[in-house]
This record gives sequence, C-alpha cells and structure tokens, in this order.
Amino acid sequence: MDTISTLVGRHNFSARVFYNGDFCGSNHFLEDGASGQLHVVKQGPVIFHHEDQPSLHVDEPSIVFYPRGLTHLVHVLPTTSARLLCAAITFQGGNNNPLAKALPDVLDVPLAQLDSLKGTLDLLFAEASMEQCGRELILDRLCDVLIVQIMRHVFQTGKLSPCMLAGLADERLARSLVAIHENPQENWTLEKLASLAGMSRSKFAGFFREVVGITPGEYITQWRIGLAQQLLKKGRAVKTVCLDVGYGSQPAFTRAFTEYTGMSPRAWLNANAAGVSAGDKARSPIGGAAPAAVFG
Repeated sequence: MDTISTLVGRHNFSARVFYNGDFCGSNHFLEDGASGQLHVVKQGPVIFHHEDQPSLHVDEPSIVFYPRGLTHLVHVLPTTSARLLCAAITFQGGNNNPLAKALPDVLDVPLAQLDSLKGTLDLLFAEASMEQCGRELILDRLCDVLIVQIMRHVFQTGKLSPCMLAGLADERLARSLVAIHENPQENWTLEKLASLAGMSRSKFAGFFREVVGITPGEYITQWRIGLAQQLLKKGRAVKTVCLDVGYGSQPAFTRAFTEYTGMSPRAWLNANAAGVSAGDKARSPIGGAAPAAVFG
C-alpha cells in the first residue's frame, strides 16, 4: 500500500524557490498559517533560532524543513558565510493540511544521512548553478520531488507526530483510514471502523485518538471537508459535492463545512478565488515581490 502517494495525491502542495546563493547576516521568518519553508544548507555553519525551542546549529550540508512555517531566525555569524537554497512550501489548506500537521515542527537531517536523495539534490544543485531558460520551473519541480522524498524518509524512520501518517504507519489503523479515504461517502460508524481494524469498539476509539491525535469522527470530517474543497475548486456544484463526500443533505454539508472552515462553501469558494493573487504573495514568508532581496 503506497500511503505517501495516496496522501500527496489527496492533499497536494507546491514549492517555490525564492533564494539560492551565498548568505550572510540573518533573516526572520514568521509563521503565517499558510506556508512553510525548506532550507537546503549547501555550506555552513548556519544557526536556526526558535522562540520556544532550542536553536539548531547546522555545521554540515543539511536539510532544515519547517512544514508549518514555525517562526524562526536564520543567522550566520559575522565572520562567516554560508550557501543556501530556500523554498516556500505551500500545502493545500495551509497549516490545517493533514500532511503538514503530521510532520514535525522542524526536521533537521544531514545530507549524509539521505543517500536516497542524492540524485535529486545533485540535479537541484546543478540546475541552481546554471542560468538557462526554465530554470525556476525546474527548481520548483525538483523541490516538489525533494519534499515527497523527505516525507518518505520521515515515514520510514518513524519521526511522526500523532496524526494521519502515524495512523497509516499502524497496520490496523491503516485499514480503517484507507477505507475512509477511498469511500468518504460511506456511513462510517465506530463499529464499522473498529471491525476493519480487528479491534473492539472501545479499544479502537481509544487507540485511534492516542495515535492519530483526534477522534475517528473528527478525522472523517477533516477528510470529507478537504475532499469537498478540491471538488468545489474543480467547479462541482455544492448539491452534488455534499453527496459525494458523505452528507445526506446540502444543509448538513453546509453546517459541517462552515463549522470546519469558518465560512459557507460558496463564501469559501469566493474567498479562494479572490485570494489567488494574495495567496501567491503569502507564499513568501517575508512578503513583497522579491523575497531573495532581503537576504545578504
């Protein structure tokens, strides 16, 4: 069962490289609820300061990934310089995206531990060093690939927060979760899900919350609303979407959607359409038209 492909296909993301080159001084990134950051340290040392966590001192080539854009300061001591490639990572739905929520606040992995990423990184560095047509597009796509490989590394090494990936890593819970993913319109009861997991009703409910971090009912709602958002963005009518994602009536769907997102389906669609250009700007953690200009 290829859980990573299933999840990325359902909850997609995009990467945009905004800086590549020598770096000195410092730059502050604020959590905005919409995007994260990927920092590929080609040459250090670099210090990553956090408000409520210990600082990271990166002295060797490494990947430092903030899936939810945790507030941090990238700093290089005055007597030194570093080489960085940085990208804004925007998950569909921002920080509420189940993939973004499943990953650690910050992931720091030396490149020496990521042999499987060597091919992608070699291509990324080679393309970054050239000034040819299509360079920015290729860099963005290579970062997309890199993020999937990082998620696979996190999945395989067990560095998971209590959320969806953690549930999919458990064979029993995975059967129930995949059933929800593949058949969101099903009338899922605790008894049905527990039976798929081969567990009693009470044991399943407790174990699910312990591993995934929310109740089965809350998870079903998150999955259905996330799927509904995709269908609405594709132009599907609200009255058909509500049935496709498991709600028996449009009012019931509207209530659930409004409770989860803070606005009705139509209001959400209008806000989403109006926020396309603003969303593009929001992908830059520092704002403005030229993120790279604030470095150095």
